[in-house]
Amino acid sequence: MRDYEVLYIVRADLDDEKVQDAVKRVNRLIERAGGTIEATNLWGKRKLAYEVKHQKEGAYVLQDFQLNPDKVPELEASLKITEEVLRHLIVRKPEKAAPVTAVAPPPAEIALEPIAAEPQAAVPVATAVREEET
Repeated sequence: MRDYEVLYIVRADLDDEKVQDAVKRVNRLIERAGGTIEATNLWGKRKLAYEVKHQKEGAYVLQDFQLNPDKVPELEASLKITEEVLRHLIVRKPEKAAPVTAVAPPPAEIALEPIAAEPQAAVPVATAVREEET
């Protein structure tokens, strides 16, 4: 299972209770697809950049979840036919990096001496002599 997040916009003409019902419906869609919900953030109602299905505002919801990659198209198809959801976007989150282990400094008994740079041989510099035309 991989980590995903979905941002979707619920119609603004619904009251807060109906928005909560829409969030529960999306949660059920994710769980039916075999996923698990990790976090849900309600961003509230905001003005849309352009009119979508005769709506000028929408309630934004961001959810983090885990799902098998082969089930994502099924979830997208379900979100497309959900009446309360105006738009949605599912994004795969980056893989979690392995923790970096700290390297211990060398013991104090060992004295590290700087390495002296070897002297470089003299490099001849070519000079161009410009002759003036008379």
